[in-house]
Formats: sequence, structure tokens, C-alpha cells
Amino acid sequence: MSIKNKIKNLNEMFVVFDNPMDKYSQLIELGKNNKGIPSKSKNDSNRIYGCASLAWIETYKKDELYFILTDSDTFIVKGLLNILKIIIDGENKEEVYKLNIEDILNNIGLENSITSQRTNGFLSALDKIKNQIEKLNGK
Repeated sequence: MSIKNKIKNLNEMFVVFDNPMDKYSQLIELGKNNKGIPSKSKNDSNRIYGCASLAWIETYKKDELYFILTDSDTFIVKGLLNILKIIIDGENKEEVYKLNIEDILNNIGLENSITSQRTNGFLSALDKIKNQIEKLNGK
């Protein structure tokens, strides 16, 4: 499925809610569905700095496609990270590099529901993924 279709599906999940609190509840549900990351991967090299909560991302590569595992100590952040997982899993490097956090939040309908601190953490998460992709490619 294309990134555009993945974002469209996520938009359909959130567009039904007018109230930001309902959108937060949906994010929490997404967080509860996040399977997490192995304990051994909760280390400094996978930690997302710039996020208000403790959060980690581990990126791996399979047949030139990228996948991520994510985790956090809060369900809202786990939900936001799960959005990235849904969008990125199975995509190539070029598609991941085109991603823009503001575009993602705008296209999903969360641009007015997420605090600037969480938006900055979300941006840090995407930057972490891109850095991990570079390391996977020996750069």
C-alpha cells in the first residue's frame, strides 16, 4: 500500500472526531495496540531525544525496505509512534526521506490536536529513523 493510502486510512480513523479529546483517545488506543520494542533495544542509541516522554525507535532493513519498532512510557506517544510505524513499514529509503511531520499531521487531521512539544518529539522520531537508515546503509 502506498504512503498516500496509508495516510488516507489514518485520516479516516481520526476525521470522525471533532473533539481533540476524542482524537487523543484514539491515539491512546493506537498506543495500546503498539507491540513495543524488546527491552535490550531500549538503549541510548535507540532513544528519541527531544521527546517529553521516554521513547525509542529501532529501524531495520529487509530487502531494501525499512521497518520500525517503537515504544514509549506513555500511550499517547506510543500512539504517535505507531502512526509512523504504519506509514513507514515496508517503504524504501526514498519514500521515508520524503516524509514531513507537518504534512503527516495535517493529512491525518491531528495538526490542531497535538501540542507543539509532542510535534517536536514526533519530528525527532522521524529524524531518528532517518539517522538509523543512514547507519544501516553504512553512512
